[in-house]
Amino acid sequence: MTMTEVAKESRAGRKFLWLAAGVVLVTGLYTGVWFLAADQIEKRLPAYLAENREAGLGGECAEMEVRGFPFRIGLFCEKVRLDDARYGVSASFGALRSAAQVYQPGRAVIELDGPAEIRVSPGISISADWTLLHASLAATLTGVDRTSLAYDNLTGTVRSSLSAKGFSFGANHGEVHLRQNGEDLDAALSVEKLDLRLEDGLSLAQPADIAADFTFTGKAGWLHGASLSPHALRGTTGELRQLTLDLGDGMSAKLSGPFSVGERGLISGEFSLTLRGIGAWRDSLAKAVPEETDLINNVANMLTALAGGKDEATVKLNVRDGTAFLAFVPIGVLPAL
Repeated sequence: MTMTEVAKESRAGRKFLWLAAGVVLVTGLYTGVWFLAADQIEKRLPAYLAENREAGLGGECAEMEVRGFPFRIGLFCEKVRLDDARYGVSASFGALRSAAQVYQPGRAVIELDGPAEIRVSPGISISADWTLLHASLAATLTGVDRTSLAYDNLTGTVRSSLSAKGFSFGANHGEVHLRQNGEDLDAALSVEKLDLRLEDGLSLAQPADIAADFTFTGKAGWLHGASLSPHALRGTTGELRQLTLDLGDGMSAKLSGPFSVGERGLISGEFSLTLRGIGAWRDSLAKAVPEETDLINNVANMLTALAGGKDEATVKLNVRDGTAFLAFVPIGVLPAL
């Protein structure tokens, strides 16, 4: 081997050593930063929850642990509890699992196990369980930009101390999607085979597929971490692009139009309503609410007349301060929000 070859081999060896040292250094720094971040999460979250408890907001992440090294970082809890003394709300859930890619910390996925127990003053309790509930969110420096939630095989019951009977609910699948649209908030939801029943097992209606698409004017701040009260919808305006309800057997309804919610929670708006299967709707509603059979028959006859005897009609539905009118005939009162 010549002196030139020896020199070249020596330079190559030094380059390799420098490269190996650089890899070790970067790996060590990365490992240190990851575990420092995990340590800060484990320390700061309990402190944050303790601080908010003084303002009436309580929470607990039982057996908290941060996992995911090396490429993910996520919070894990065996049980989750939330309390809001300001509005008399408390909730408990099963295990929580979350994860975010280290190179994309603004995007996270979350899974939450049941069962859930929710109590709302005065005297309302909700029990629920599911086979899968997961959420995702994309955040910026100003807050959440968009978020989605999906669940499978949801079941539960609602009871109130003011009522002798509660009711149960179930759904095969459901989704909720929220996103910022400038200063506005877009919201979409869907539910497959929603089933509502009294505790004695009597179904309130046929299982229904529901889908809705809204825009709430000037409410992008709801995703920026703004505090929401139980009456947050009061004083809002927006557009209902589409609300569809499909009960099968030819029964479906579609509603769209602008709306507003007054300071007392009463809805107003001018909507376009398309109803298919008028006869089937009449029979189903008369069975579910027999005390309103006369009103149901009158409305069904009016719709059939407006449709020229057909079983499908599109009409204008006006809602003023919570009371719905078909032409000049009041057909129902909507609950305050």
